[in-house]
Amino acid sequence: MAKISFVCPLFNKAPYLEGVVAAMARQALGHERQFIFIDDGSVDGSLDIVKALTQGWDNCLYRYQENTGPSGSTNAGFALADGDYVKLVGSDDILAPFATDLLLRGLEETGAVAIYSHQHYYNRLEEVVFDPAQTGRPARRAEDGLALVIGRTISGTSQTLFSMPAVRAAGGCDRRVFAEDFSLALRLALQGPIATLDAVTAFGPAGEGERIMVARKHQVFHDYNLAMALFLADHPELPDRYARLALRRAAGRAEKWVRREGGGEAAAWPYQALRLRGYLPFGNPAALLPATLKAFEVGPIARQRSIIRPSQA
Repeated sequence: MAKISFVCPLFNKAPYLEGVVAAMARQALGHERQFIFIDDGSVDGSLDIVKALTQGWDNCLYRYQENTGPSGSTNAGFALADGDYVKLVGSDDILAPFATDLLLRGLEETGAVAIYSHQHYYNRLEEVVFDPAQTGRPARRAEDGLALVIGRTISGTSQTLFSMPAVRAAGGCDRRVFAEDFSLALRLALQGPIATLDAVTAFGPAGEGERIMVARKHQVFHDYNLAMALFLADHPELPDRYARLALRRAAGRAEKWVRREGGGEAAAWPYQALRLRGYLPFGNPAALLPATLKAFEVGPIARQRSIIRPSQA
């Protein structure tokens, strides 16, 4: 029997918590469980709501802290976790009843340190329907986990399960990056194999105005590129092919964003040139990655909602 630590960072998600907690209660019933709730400076009473909803639960930890952002609050949860595995839970996401058991089976069958499945989104709660037929699908172990993470921007929280020793060895999320999930995936890829599972194990609200992929897409894309830039700077020993792949992905993302924001060819050209540099089969272009960040710091959306740095969280 494994011990699983459920880590749920909270930040002003009061309307969703009843569904989130109810879904958590159904997880991994055949295993030892630990529940950790980190309130990252909520002002809507989120932590009090969670305490009331989990009254009578065994092995619950609750912490309130000043706001540090997703990476900081997730790392605070990791610091308290003592399970064999850690299951992240977004505080507005609903887990499938079979989510944790299915992901755990995938880790055990593949020998991976991290497994990523799929998350879908709903406009109405009636749309949250999980297909139990998915439980028969096998997990797949990537031949090159780091290339997979970089090339497909593998990330996510509620649709994942991680080995806790691997998370500790990786150092958790990169606190220099506001968003938590992609920097963690990059770091875990150095700790062991990565597995994927073609199954939907979580749903989140599609129209949540504060959901980062709804309200702050430029922040997400910026943080994808920043996470890769910092990761590759931290690991100059990695083969050059990873930096070339990362530059293609980062520059391509920046180029598309600038075009979307109406910057035109003149604004997009520098990122197109960087993307093409990523195809040249020589040298390590990791130092060029920070040049892609400016694309997300200008434009109409960035003027309305500036990029958040962890120190500002």
